[in-house]
Amino acid sequence: DWGGALLFQWGMQHADAVQGMAYTETIVSPVSWRDWPEDARGIFQGMRSEAGEKIILQKNLFIEGILPNSVLRSLTEEEMNVYRKPFLEGGERRRPMLTWPREIPVEGEPEGVCEMVTAYGKWLQDCEIPKLFINAEPGSILTGRQRQFCRRFRKQHEVTVKGSHFIQEDSPDEIGIAIAEFIQKLRHP
Repeated sequence: DWGGALLFQWGMQHADAVQGMAYTETIVSPVSWRDWPEDARGIFQGMRSEAGEKIILQKNLFIEGILPNSVLRSLTEEEMNVYRKPFLEGGERRRPMLTWPREIPVEGEPEGVCEMVTAYGKWLQDCEIPKLFINAEPGSILTGRQRQFCRRFRKQHEVTVKGSHFIQEDSPDEIGIAIAEFIQKLRHP
């Protein structure tokens, strides 16, 4: 999700260096809590409060709860261990997983992020750079109003794959094929 935001911001600032953009399950415009998945709203509101320090830095809930609940299939213990490895030690090593939820542009906060996302959202609507939208079905954060917004982007091809939020865990082959075909079309129009 944050990777897509970084892609769009960088692409807007360096459009001459971008041949194409592929994205999925990211932030395309500032959201309200009504846009956020109902089953995840409470935990994300908690992470944005003082309780976030305990939720993430101590309990590691992002890895132990949000990750496995954002994949349609069950992750194996071996797969979970790969995700856990960088965050085995509690405390500040887990800070990035707390910072990101606090940076999601919700209800006008944080103001600077909302401004950035609004700017690249407007740019994406008119930009002529080819885009590949890998739509997740049922999806998680790029649904409803957000999904309809991004479907208005110019020069965009859409493919739909099975997945919730971490769709690479549910549809890796389909995603790889879609990206390979997209790159092939960019190189040989």
